[in-house]
Amino acid sequence: MNYKVDVAKNGEYTLILNDIYIYSKYNPRKDAEKFINKEYDNDAKCYFLVGLGLGYHLEALLQMEKNKPIIVLAIDEQDITMFKRYSKNPQMMELNNVKIILETELKEDLNLYQIIIPFSWMKALGGNHRFYNLLEDIKIRQMSYEAFSELLDKNFQDNLKNNDPSISELKNVFKGKLACLVSSGPSLDSTIELLRDVKDRCYVLAVGSALNTLLKNNIKPDAVIIIDSQINVVKQLKNKVYKGLLFYLSTSNHEMTLVHEGKRIIIFQEGFNPAEIEAKKTKVEVLETGGSVATTGFSLLEYMGFQSVVLFGQDFGFKGDSTHSILSTSRKNIVSEMPFRKVLANNGEYIHTTANLSTYLRWFERKANKTNVKIYNSSWTGAKINGIPYLDEIILNIILRNL
Repeated sequence: MNYKVDVAKNGEYTLILNDIYIYSKYNPRKDAEKFINKEYDNDAKCYFLVGLGLGYHLEALLQMEKNKPIIVLAIDEQDITMFKRYSKNPQMMELNNVKIILETELKEDLNLYQIIIPFSWMKALGGNHRFYNLLEDIKIRQMSYEAFSELLDKNFQDNLKNNDPSISELKNVFKGKLACLVSSGPSLDSTIELLRDVKDRCYVLAVGSALNTLLKNNIKPDAVIIIDSQINVVKQLKNKVYKGLLFYLSTSNHEMTLVHEGKRIIIFQEGFNPAEIEAKKTKVEVLETGGSVATTGFSLLEYMGFQSVVLFGQDFGFKGDSTHSILSTSRKNIVSEMPFRKVLANNGEYIHTTANLSTYLRWFERKANKTNVKIYNSSWTGAKINGIPYLDEIILNIILRNL
């Protein structure tokens, strides 16, 4: 880690890490205050700030909040050294509500904190740093909420008026059974025959963007799950013959819920404060979502008690210019020369992936290490998921016979 201290245009010290300015080169203190003012949530009970640096972000946070607990994750020992040497307010470290920690001292449940991550720290650390994946996962969730917060709140209030039942009626009702979680990645086109062969012997939960592909191949899923808050998800159900069970997140697009003619079940999600309050009030449980419809779908199947789950069309990437199954309502053609990340596929090749898809892949890898559900992946051309083995038709039929 290459730390340098420079003098900004206004005469204040500013910090450079790995050739990236952590603060403005013109007015670092004001730059930090502007960022904290934007991020600050007055309703949070405590705060977790990433990066100590010269202390400008911490100083700005203390101006907003003098009493609530603040934990600052220092990047390393040198980060602390730079603060002590160059900060004009080193006494901040001694305040009763401030705690400076290193990674090895991290024991707090971060779900209890408002996590504040200046993007400049992520950029300076780079993708190979041990913190980066964790910070990226958190940052993507935060950016998604910030972009759609008003829409989420409106959908939530409107969806409560549906008066639909919650998932509580389905807890552990499928113990010992096998489910297929069907997403709309490109590999679904090559595994659709396998799914058709086994569909009558397992429970099929399809994400909304995969429904069109299934119906065109004469496969009627047992249930569909949709979590997107935007109006474009209406097309996933509109003018479809499907009238089966719909699971939807409490913040899902409200118009979409009205289009569906079959039974609906609402899911109250963990991490969205209004949903947690409503769930507590009505004595129903909340579900971990993981940020995507597939991660939410898996959490739902786990809650319902399934012994095994086979992933279909869960690619976490794509080859060439096609992002989804040919018939998927979410299919897009992209410019293949764009600078995508690469991820190793089950077939040994490397495929394109994105920051969002990388986040969801890591979620499944973490889930595989702690769930009691046996998870299998049918996507030969999709990303390799550590802890989740690839299976073919022979192995799947053996699993079905042993249930």
